[in-house]
Amino acid sequence: MKTTALPDDIITEKDFLALVHRSKGIITKICWYYAHDAAEYEDLRQDVLAAMWYARSSFRGEAAPSSWVYRVALNTCISALRREKRRGERVALENMPEMAAEESAALERYREMHALIDRLRSDDKAIILLWLDDLPYEEIAAITGMPRNTLATRLRRIKQRLVESSRKSAFLKISGP
Repeated sequence: MKTTALPDDIITEKDFLALVHRSKGIITKICWYYAHDAAEYEDLRQDVLAAMWYARSSFRGEAAPSSWVYRVALNTCISALRREKRRGERVALENMPEMAAEESAALERYREMHALIDRLRSDDKAIILLWLDDLPYEEIAAITGMPRNTLATRLRRIKQRLVESSRKSAFLKISGP
């Protein structure tokens, strides 16, 4: 993949807005998976955008701009999660307005997947989200800062845990309380 460096040491506001526009799917997805309701999603989104703006000079052009966006967004959301855990506050997932039109069965599957992923440690959550976004192992390794082989092993174990959790969840639904 060819990398395109952002201009100068600090990108202009126009270039920054273009990057945000190109990366809105990445930002939305990461913030959504780390949020537990619409208000928290919006707070995380704003935090990520602010972090991107303040860190814009840190982009070195060694990887794709999307990799930099992933790294900033994940680090921002993980930091927010750590702060939240210290406060001990958690809120149940609520419907996002964009999801209102979806079928209830698809929404239920999405909620189940979100709940399973939400139980993962924050670094494992980041890895699986990047994988679900179809990023190649090399790019996920660059974003997370871990060797490719370590990443492959961790990802295999994360997927195994998700499958086991899903089976347990399905069993509990069938067998009842």
